[in-house]
Amino acid sequence: MLNSIGIIPDGNRRYSKKTGISLYEAYVKGFQKAEEVFKWCLKIPSLKTATIYALSTENLKRKREELGVLIELYDEYFRKLADHELIHSNKVRVRIVGERNFIPARLMRAIELLEGKTKHYTDKVLNIALGYGGRMELFNAFKKAFQQNPNPSLEMISANLYVPQDTDLIIRTGANQRLSNFLLWQAAYSELYFTEKLWPEFDKQEFDKAIEFYNNTQRNFGK
Repeated sequence: MLNSIGIIPDGNRRYSKKTGISLYEAYVKGFQKAEEVFKWCLKIPSLKTATIYALSTENLKRKREELGVLIELYDEYFRKLADHELIHSNKVRVRIVGERNFIPARLMRAIELLEGKTKHYTDKVLNIALGYGGRMELFNAFKKAFQQNPNPSLEMISANLYVPQDTDLIIRTGANQRLSNFLLWQAAYSELYFTEKLWPEFDKQEFDKAIEFYNNTQRNFGK
């Protein structure tokens, strides 16, 4: 049963070059695709947690102009999500997970608005990994666990992660077959689905193929 899913939406910049549209237009299409995929996820009854890789710690080294475009779009879409009918009708708690020291004040206010309006929901969780790195997540979880107990358990470390749930399935678009520092702890026994489609090209048919791949996989967890 599919309880949790992780998504690495790769290929926006390549889509811009492939189609000849501006990088801004490609990112807009990428944000629209994320909203579309979110709707598909909501139609899977067993799915309780979805985590999408929005911006990695490595992405923060990109050109200032490109980061500016992304920050502007995140601000717009977070404010839209705060009042989105699908969020509230499905009782989805939205969490922004990652390092926040790079986030400008306006975007931080949008994050606080979004998280504040959904914090009381418990049915489903949407994690948006922003300024996120799996190694940094592990480092911080280890530190917190050791502060709580000099001899911490695996469960204590897991409880201190940004995303405390294991991930059943990870989908990555854009042809590359790697995790790129995404959910390193949670992906220990994840099924991995890689597609050559660039993120804006990712369609329902390919999404369904990923879900079918998961449903047809015998998961033994090393046993």
